[in-house]
Amino acid sequence: MIGKWTRFLPRKRKADVDRAVRYIVSSAYKNVPFYRRIYDLASVDPASIRGAEDLPRLPIVSRLDLMVGGPAAYLHRNISPGKLTIKHTTGTTGTPVIVHMNKREEAFRKITILDAFQRNGRLTCPLTIIDVGGEVKDSATQIEQRIGPVRIIRLFRTMPMEQQIDVLTHSRPALINGRPSALWQLANALLEKRIDPPTPSVINTGAEMLFDNVRELLQNVFGCRVADNYNCEEVGNTAWQCPSHTGRMHPNMATVWIETVDQQGNPVPAGSEGRLLVTNIYNSSMPFIRYETGDRGTLMQSGHCQCGFNGPVMRLMEGRNENFIVLPDGREITPRLMYEVINSAFPHDDPRWNMIDAIRMFQIIQEAKDLIVVKVVPGPAYSESLWRAVEENLKRLHPAMFLKVEIVNDLRPEPGKKFHQVLGKLNSRWRRERENQSDK
Repeated sequence: MIGKWTRFLPRKRKADVDRAVRYIVSSAYKNVPFYRRIYDLASVDPASIRGAEDLPRLPIVSRLDLMVGGPAAYLHRNISPGKLTIKHTTGTTGTPVIVHMNKREEAFRKITILDAFQRNGRLTCPLTIIDVGGEVKDSATQIEQRIGPVRIIRLFRTMPMEQQIDVLTHSRPALINGRPSALWQLANALLEKRIDPPTPSVINTGAEMLFDNVRELLQNVFGCRVADNYNCEEVGNTAWQCPSHTGRMHPNMATVWIETVDQQGNPVPAGSEGRLLVTNIYNSSMPFIRYETGDRGTLMQSGHCQCGFNGPVMRLMEGRNENFIVLPDGREITPRLMYEVINSAFPHDDPRWNMIDAIRMFQIIQEAKDLIVVKVVPGPAYSESLWRAVEENLKRLHPAMFLKVEIVNDLRPEPGKKFHQVLGKLNSRWRRERENQSDK
């Protein structure tokens, strides 16, 4: 049972990772029906998984595979769902996922996120964090929250920009965290209004690709270091930017083991690009083992880095790189806000509603300033009546907006590409600046 507690070490050595992997795989097989079924079908003996290097013997798990059976299939059989903390992914890779954790796992996740932030900036308590661009969901519903000596102030994506600026300028954050697209909008607004914001120790970005032009803008406006992070709800902090090499990341060995595989699911050699798989090495309530993120990256040889870290090195090749939506009046909104416009219209508060049963996957595409096309892979409980509330939401966004729904059998990205749930095809400012940057 050493691995049971080893998984909560905030900084793990490789031997600790192997012990945690053994425990997670063994526990999943014994206690989680989904994993028992797929391992038996694959004729895999979980006892043969002695460490991270043995994980390729196990089958790859997709979001849809995991979610379709419901909590009775993917949760630990001895844990009551009512006692677990729930996190919802944004669903921007096509299939929303509900992530369950017990209280200890949730606390550990928060500790490792703060620890990752400290890799690129000195943080001391009491600590004020400004979080930019999040959605109102799960436990993140209040603008301000205190967790012991940590004060979190949220600038929600739906807050008017004037309110975001007012809250920011009246705070003294040691750390600003957020999505690059939301931080980009905030920084541009500060520039246009000629407002000097408070200077934090570091800005940490995540959840989207951080482009060079956005990094440069944030550094100039806030006057501090900008560090990128690879985060996902299924794990928490997955990797953090190397302090010595801007283009490199170090996988967070406290939380995850990362693999890269080709289109057929075969491991690729170090230095080769591939699909990213993650194994969460602390969550046994709802295990994620060889779970496909939908992102692509490159793992390089492990070793001693200039920054002092001894372990894996990676590069994100393509991730959540989505385009802004341009409204008929010229306003631009982020892909995630457009996703919320669509997703919030579904009856999530209805206990009889199950997203996976109704809609397997969907993709939002802006074909024109007044036209949003939603491609849908329907589930057995699909109903066209779902779209009435979506149309109302679009009209509230702008009265000239129209919705077109297309039923499709599948939604697959091009070979070697990541699936994007929100695609803006118009010439937004975000796109123009990215293209100008790539031309330099």
